[in-house]
Amino acid sequence: MLKIALCLLGILCNSTVWCMETPTAAVQTQILSLRPIATVINCFGMINISPAAMSHVTTPIPGQIVNILVQKAQHVNKDQHLLTLRPDPAVMQSYVQARNQEVLARQELVQQQQLLAAQLTTQNDVDRAQQNLKSAEVAVRTLKMQGADQSLITVNAPRSGLISLLNLVAGDHVDANTTLLGIGNEQKLQAIVQVDPEDAEKITAGMKVRLGDVFSVVQNLTGNVDLVEHQVDPRTRKVNVLVQLKQGSVLEGTAVRARITIASQDLLAVPHAAILQDNVGNFIYRVSNGHAHRVNVNIGHEENGWVAISGDLDPGQHIVVLGNYELQDGMAVKEEVLP
Repeated sequence: MLKIALCLLGILCNSTVWCMETPTAAVQTQILSLRPIATVINCFGMINISPAAMSHVTTPIPGQIVNILVQKAQHVNKDQHLLTLRPDPAVMQSYVQARNQEVLARQELVQQQQLLAAQLTTQNDVDRAQQNLKSAEVAVRTLKMQGADQSLITVNAPRSGLISLLNLVAGDHVDANTTLLGIGNEQKLQAIVQVDPEDAEKITAGMKVRLGDVFSVVQNLTGNVDLVEHQVDPRTRKVNVLVQLKQGSVLEGTAVRARITIASQDLLAVPHAAILQDNVGNFIYRVSNGHAHRVNVNIGHEENGWVAISGDLDPGQHIVVLGNYELQDGMAVKEEVLP
């Protein structure tokens, strides 16, 4: 009977020891270090062509648009047909009158030359007739260069580029010297982004900017701040910031998301996955002597998946980046240190 009691006591003791063993969690850690973290302003905007790189096509005479042969954002080559214009009847009438004046001036000169040969007029009268003929010829030549002698004018591209300005439709009447369309240099793109007024005060010319399509997380465009406007757009209540692009392939009119870097400094940072949150706030787990210890942290800016943090931390400490969801403060861990 005593032997049975002793056996039962041994089994009970072994079971108690087994139940009191501390569970161990397998985790992966990384060594905490300083990383360059940028302070950025996120904003949105639109790509367009710099006005300085725009060529405006105008008409020297009034008329009516007959046909538009291109469309906005289309690439055109030099001398390519852009549109056709029918000159106003008054312009064509002016050309006819100028031609008649030229004919009369030429007849008058011949007559004066004949009278001078017969000594019936003076050289001054001949000189005056010659000057009148020159003026009539210039008037005809000018109107002809403007296309007044044609019933239909074809307007050609003065250079290769992108149609960036086109607000006309067939049937529109245009006055003399009206801008018909604009052709921009595709290599001179810029972005106009909008920021809150309080953020505009932090931005200066030369700051680096990364941009990308508003529907994509990839930011493959780079540029620099060129100008910060000193007025608030009454419609959006934001401030326009002009960004000159350096590289990248993008179409004019593309909506973009931009990140303006206003400062950069070396800060303690961890991968985003290392940060947990509960009703107390944000925290991470630090491993020391084979145990995980909770450290409450404040989080800052994020850069390429790394988040700046501050708290009771020092460089060189091991921070849990994988397996942290199953941890408790003080829990024993089996650690694998990642490079």
